[in-house]
Amino acid sequence: MQKKLIALAVAGLVSGGAFAQASNVTIYGRANLVLDNYAATGSVTGPAADYAGRTRIVDSSSRIGFKGTEALGNGLQMNWQCESQVNMNQGGTNGMNGSVGNSSVGLCGRQSYAGLSGGWGEFRLGRQEVYWTDGRINDIGANELATNGGIATGGGGIVGGVYSRTSNVLSYFTPTMSGFQGGLLYVAGAEAAQQGTAANGKGYSFVLNYNNGPIAVKYDWAKSYGQNAAGNLSTPVTGQPQNTGSKLAMAYFYQGESKVGLVLVSEQNANGAALAGLTAVSGAQTGTLVLGNTLKQNSWDLSWEHYWGSGNFQSIVEYGKSSNASLSQGGGASLGTMDTSQTNAKQFTIAGKYFFSKRTAMYLTTEKITNGMNNWQDFSNGGYSASAEQAAGTGLSVISRGVQVKVTALGLIHNF
Repeated sequence: MQKKLIALAVAGLVSGGAFAQASNVTIYGRANLVLDNYAATGSVTGPAADYAGRTRIVDSSSRIGFKGTEALGNGLQMNWQCESQVNMNQGGTNGMNGSVGNSSVGLCGRQSYAGLSGGWGEFRLGRQEVYWTDGRINDIGANELATNGGIATGGGGIVGGVYSRTSNVLSYFTPTMSGFQGGLLYVAGAEAAQQGTAANGKGYSFVLNYNNGPIAVKYDWAKSYGQNAAGNLSTPVTGQPQNTGSKLAMAYFYQGESKVGLVLVSEQNANGAALAGLTAVSGAQTGTLVLGNTLKQNSWDLSWEHYWGSGNFQSIVEYGKSSNASLSQGGGASLGTMDTSQTNAKQFTIAGKYFFSKRTAMYLTTEKITNGMNNWQDFSNGGYSASAEQAAGTGLSVISRGVQVKVTALGLIHNF
């Protein structure tokens, strides 16, 4: 009897091992901890709206993830991923300013999905990045340094971007052919809409990637209907605001991963909400945006990343600029009284990074955003900003318009 029990136990172990070999799981992540000084000063509304310089220890979008695949036969494969933001400085998943932002929604709050793939491409269902990263073309944010957000990512300031990483996404990606890959994404919003509230939130996105030899090109287009201030569609805004964004990113690679990159961004907020407290065209103390007005803004970002010697040292230089926004009437609304000549912004980054190994590096960076009188661009994503003015804690608001945002940071980053 005892031998039979042992045999059954061994058979169970062997059987379990066989199933385990059919599916594999990878654990991965990033630790990115920073000692920095953040300041946002010079607001045209006065010192009360400034953020005096403060020395901080910041977790800049650290994360842990699990992903796996299972071969199903006949070329069909199951793919899944669950990636979560972690705050290794304060604990939990919230941003450093306590905000529950786009990624800080608990387990699987970052890119997380289940999908099927084959020779025909891949379908995915779940929380996905719809309009956000520029891939390896420009990854100067928290992928390489301390700050997160800025002009190259799009959004922020007077003209808000299309949602970036969001829930309820169905996507399809083609197989890669001669360096090209395309993707279509649909966002089914309004899941949390209750009786008497808007239930028309939705979004669409298209992406095209090209990676072949020293050239990489990426084009993103996205449009959302009913997007709320937190950047999602689960409880869409009544009145159907429409945010549209397009990004064209290009890079030339040399000596391995050294590169010169250019990102062009165009974003539009149509049928947007009313907004007061701006500088008026007439020179009066305040101007306004009227409900239904449309704002459009173009931006560009140029970056250079170079690895020196044996590749242990990397230098990074980046300069970006947002044009003044254009204002037009929409939805039968009257034109607002905002001075759109004061809506531009400029961003500059210079950094040095030393690699102890392929996975571990230390960096020193200084970055600055200079805003026009009617803009409040910030290093906002991932809760990096010191501001919690907005409901989602995603950065500065109109209260701090015209500020200059300065960050000097010493960071330690490890990828595993």
